Amino acid sequence: MTNIAQHAFTKQNKVIVLSDGSKLSSSDFDNKCKFDIFRFDQIKFLRKRIKSNFAQSFLDDNKIDIIFFDSWKSLEPFNHNTDAKKICLVHGNEILKTNYEDRILNSLNKADLIIYNSKFTKNKSIKNFKSLKKVDCKIIHPAFIKISKNKLKKKYDLCTVARLEYRKGHHLVFEAMSILRSEYNILLKYVILGDGPELSRLKDLVIKFSLQRQVDFINHDYPSEKIFKISSIHIMPTLTTPDSIEGFGISNVEAASFGLPCIVSNSGGTPESIGDNGIIVKENDPKYLVKSIISIFKKYKSYSRKSYKFARNFESNKKIKEYLDAS
Repeated sequence: MTNIAQHAFTKQNKVIVLSDGSKLSSSDFDNKCKFDIFRFDQIKFLRKRIKSNFAQSFLDDNKIDIIFFDSWKSLEPFNHNTDAKKICLVHGNEILKTNYEDRILNSLNKADLIIYNSKFTKNKSIKNFKSLKKVDCKIIHPAFIKISKNKLKKKYDLCTVARLEYRKGHHLVFEAMSILRSEYNILLKYVILGDGPELSRLKDLVIKFSLQRQVDFINHDYPSEKIFKISSIHIMPTLTTPDSIEGFGISNVEAASFGLPCIVSNSGGTPESIGDNGIIVKENDPKYLVKSIISIFKKYKSYSRKSYKFARNFESNKKIKEYLDAS
């Protein structure tokens, strides 16, 4: 949503953003933006109503062409009769809650267009919500990038830029590194950028696999582009769990824009985040990860060139045109 707002503004569109208050300090970010951002910090029950009333009053007084909703929850309280095209984004995890089926259906049925972040997410949505009316839909992979050539010395062989959750598969990379060391006498350096509930468990696993000198954890506030510049391969062997899926995998595209080949699993929509610039492995298979890491390093220059080529499909000017033309 940030990218849509920022890049739509650079295309000379008038942009207004309605957002919940941020847990982090948002004033610096808001002040840097040249478009209006209205934040709502009330308790959840009141916030929805106040934000909805504000939006409806704003629409009464202003002509708006397109409204982007970041999820069905944002669209749910919106009942204003407007000529503006209502576009709702669907990312993945939010459509797993089938106990919310009636709410999700009622919400999505208000949309004029649904944009799914991957083919997987679209198919999953159709399967879970068979009574969804025939709303127009499109698939747009949500990554806005700028190609960045760099020749910095690589400090790390592997990197993962992602929230620290079980489904991201960091622990499988540890297992693969252990196999590489014991069976191939190959010691790799691995850096993890992110924060989340798995941090403590992952640090325990580093000790379990005796990887203290091979694995570094970096605070999530550190710029991801700095990690990509000093790493060789981006690896994210995601897993499917009952209550969580990977709808796409934006960090794989971002890594590719720095020339990094990617290794991903066949879970969820993750395979759609790479092309021939990497390898898709079987889910939950550390031995396959080992073979893939070795294979990429054997043909590294070729994979790196393909990464730059693949990333060009997601350059910001092309991507914002996809979203705006969807209307």
